[in-house]
Amino acid sequence: MCRVVPGALSRRLHDVSREGRLLLGSVIAFIGVTIWWLTQDNTVQDWDNGLHTLDSFTIRNEIVAGHLTAPFTEFNMYPPFGHLVGALGVLVGGFSPASVILASNVVFVPLLAVSCFGVGRLVYGSRTAGLLAGLFALGTPMIVSEMHEFLLDPGQAAMVAVSVWAILASRRFERPWIALLAGVLSGLAMLTKQTSLVFLAGLLAVVIMRGGWRNWKGVLAYALALALIAGPWYLYHRHQLSELVSVHDGETSAASANEAGGIYPPRWSHKSFSWYFWDALNIQLLAPLSLALLIGAVLAIRGSLRRWSPENLMPELLGGLFISWLGMTLITHKDPRYTLPALVYIAVLGTGWIATSGRARKPLMAVFIAVVLINFVGVSVGIGSAIRIALPGAPSNSYLMGEHVALNVPLEERHITLYRPEGWLRGGPERDGDILALLRGLKRVGVRTVTFDASSSEEINFNTSGLEVLATEAGLQPRYVYDPAALGPHDAFVLRHVPLPGDPPPCQRLNDGSGVYVVLGNPIEPFALYTFVCPGRTPLFYKRTGPLPFSVLEQEHPEIEGPSRTLLLNVLLALHRHGVQRLEYDRASANRLFFQPGGLERLAEIAQIEVPASLKPSELTLSDAYLSRRPVNAGAPRPCGLFPDGSGLYVVLGDPETAHPDYHCPITISPHRGH
Repeated sequence: MCRVVPGALSRRLHDVSREGRLLLGSVIAFIGVTIWWLTQDNTVQDWDNGLHTLDSFTIRNEIVAGHLTAPFTEFNMYPPFGHLVGALGVLVGGFSPASVILASNVVFVPLLAVSCFGVGRLVYGSRTAGLLAGLFALGTPMIVSEMHEFLLDPGQAAMVAVSVWAILASRRFERPWIALLAGVLSGLAMLTKQTSLVFLAGLLAVVIMRGGWRNWKGVLAYALALALIAGPWYLYHRHQLSELVSVHDGETSAASANEAGGIYPPRWSHKSFSWYFWDALNIQLLAPLSLALLIGAVLAIRGSLRRWSPENLMPELLGGLFISWLGMTLITHKDPRYTLPALVYIAVLGTGWIATSGRARKPLMAVFIAVVLINFVGVSVGIGSAIRIALPGAPSNSYLMGEHVALNVPLEERHITLYRPEGWLRGGPERDGDILALLRGLKRVGVRTVTFDASSSEEINFNTSGLEVLATEAGLQPRYVYDPAALGPHDAFVLRHVPLPGDPPPCQRLNDGSGVYVVLGNPIEPFALYTFVCPGRTPLFYKRTGPLPFSVLEQEHPEIEGPSRTLLLNVLLALHRHGVQRLEYDRASANRLFFQPGGLERLAEIAQIEVPASLKPSELTLSDAYLSRRPVNAGAPRPCGLFPDGSGLYVVLGDPETAHPDYHCPITISPHRGH
């Protein structure tokens, strides 16, 4: 049995460099803040976040069922490695968003930081450069935000970073065994997300051109390892991948070219080529870190031109960064996080010049560390509001426009953002109802499955995929086939609705003022007729107690009945005999069952009088009639008849809005007609 000796552990830590210990402490602090954040936030995961979590749940279930090849043979648009990491978290921590998020943090945060450290040290020959590169990665606003979620891009950034480190450490494939390791790591990067090839292609091209081609054994070892690790999955799913590329390639539209922040700009447009510049400046990095990258890139280009020696690895980084930007730019579908895997190039180039700047090093390091801390704390806690400068010609609205919804995150074209605590897509922790507690309560009262209303569950804090994650955590079975009419007494239907006067109170109230309601069984009926269930509420079941809205009454009683029907039909038939061809009615007063829109239009159809949908009262001619219901006043024209509430039916030929309307009753008026 092995026993850890405290003294030996202390000596091992002491052997690690001061910069290494500082980076290790930063990684631990980063993960610690993630744990704190998860204990404070109870919002529903956003769309992609929830979908990736559900994919990890599925892989966990396949592994437990003994279907060990299923993660590689089933296709969910993405390679399986990132979801496998999440599935391991579920195996340890159970079904919950926290399990997959913490697994991602434990695996990818150290890997990203250490890889940036390694690349920085290799390129600039300084542990300080490595430390600053690692801190740059940990202080990148998008990394801080996305590590509080479960998305594939941070994991892809980590796998690309460690692949870059191994490729550079192979000394342009001179060391075959390191090249073999680089191939394995690159294969895992390709098994994290398909676009990893874009982020490695530029680096590999420069490595080959600068002498790597001579080391054919290392090149062969790298290529074979890459092919063996990633090749089978891509070969097996080649047809689905081809279809996926075709779909994405056809998503661009002419309209998006003129949309501020449109995510499908035409490939060769100015918007396409500037998209990721504004993304870096306003979302992914923000202006201070973008400025550090710009200075570092310019100095690296100058250094490469002055010293094109084999020892100078800056050309490799510049090639990797340029092809990363170009490749993602030429893909028509844009997203602020899609260039995040280039972070290793950005972090090293953005800090190496600081570490090697001579006398100015200490003040520059102090400023840099302050920026990193501000980003990290600001996004993690959500402190303050954004600070940005508008440039000439800045659009007033530059929001990212999705295919179905507008994401409430500004791209801010022609702006310079100095500070922004919102993150992508999460900033500080929020409390928004307690959906998980509600779903657990439904489980306790005997509910077995849950369906979420498709028409009201497309908000970032109330979306189907995120809600299905919470349902799984609560022990309920989400119904993935949407068929509300098939729901039975043990099936819950959950919807979001903004309470109106007379509506019953919701079971949960959200921050946007909407409420969460739950119905058991078939929900195909008006909201006002629902019988709701709310665990923990007394009574458990409840429904609306106030008067039903007129719209519901109209649905239940679509026809005008009794004396009012007789009165209206006689008037309409008489109007038809007098040559009236079209009819309009006062929409404001058509709010009673005896004078309602649907019933009036059906009676007009019986009388063979047209009711045009878009006819305005002012457009009526003398061959058209206008019906209205209003109180009977002394001195006013006599009505054609009376309704049950004492109001009168009035008929005008032509425009009812003129100074002297032509009141006309086509039937003989009885003093009590209509009662």
